[in-house]
Amino acid sequence: MTKNIERKGRNPRITVCYAPNENEKIVKLAAACGLKKSQYIHDASLGQEPKVMMSDKEADALMSLKAARGELILIKNALHGTTQEQRKKNFRNAQFMKQWIEGVNSLIRRLVEIEGMFKR
Repeated sequence: MTKNIERKGRNPRITVCYAPNENEKIVKLAAACGLKKSQYIHDASLGQEPKVMMSDKEADALMSLKAARGELILIKNALHGTTQEQRKKNFRNAQFMKQWIEGVNSLIRRLVEIEGMFKR
C-alpha cells in the first residue's frame, strides 16, 4: 500500500553541515529575524537578506518620531491657514518666523529620512 504524500512545492533537499559556533550564529540570526533556522538559511541562500526585527524600544522610538512629525505638520498647516499679518503678529519678527518655518520643514524632512532608515 502506497501513501499519497502532498508536497509543499519545495521537494529537493540540500544537506549542509556547520560547525557548532556557525550553527549557533545562524540560530541567533534566525531568531532575530523571527524565522526558523531552515527558513532563514533558505532566504539567505537565495539572496533575500532576511531583516532583523525591531526591538520594542526601537518600535517605540519610531512611533514617537511619527507622532512628533505629525505634530509638526499640524503646526505647519495651522500656520499655513493664517494670513501673513496674523503670522507676523504671532511671531513678532519676520526673520524669526521665516527661520522657524524653515526649521520645522527641515525637521519634518529629517524625521521622514529617519523613518525610512527603520524600514530598511
